[in-house]
Amino acid sequence: MKKLLNIIALALVLASCASDEVRHSEKVVRRHDTNNSPWIVYYYDIVGRDSTWVGEKWFHDNGVLNLEGPIVDGKREGLFKGYYPSGKLMSTGNFKNGLREGRGVVYHENGNISIDGNYKNGAMTGIWKFYDEDGNVINVMEY
Repeated sequence: MKKLLNIIALALVLASCASDEVRHSEKVVRRHDTNNSPWIVYYYDIVGRDSTWVGEKWFHDNGVLNLEGPIVDGKREGLFKGYYPSGKLMSTGNFKNGLREGRGVVYHENGNISIDGNYKNGAMTGIWKFYDEDGNVINVMEY
């Protein structure tokens, strides 16, 4: 009987240790209508029976990454990056508590800046500059 209790105790200890291990999972939330390839994928950290949504990625219908960034408490938080169907960087911007915050930059496909400005609580603020593909300022607006 004592041996059985020791085995049960050991099994419980091992099970409790295993439940603290973080596993990663992904879930395809939406697929492209054109070819059924993944469009939106959510990423989760799983500890025991609890799962936490920690990131999202969107894909172009050619399978190339379109958008990526972290999720905290169910909201966008931190640096998000957007990409052209070619895979080249299209934009960068930060989120805080689900709203755009700080500098946002959009790039032409050749890598030059297209739009450069700031956000505060999700709204455009301050001086925004707009550039042509050669890097020349074509418009300046204040928000």
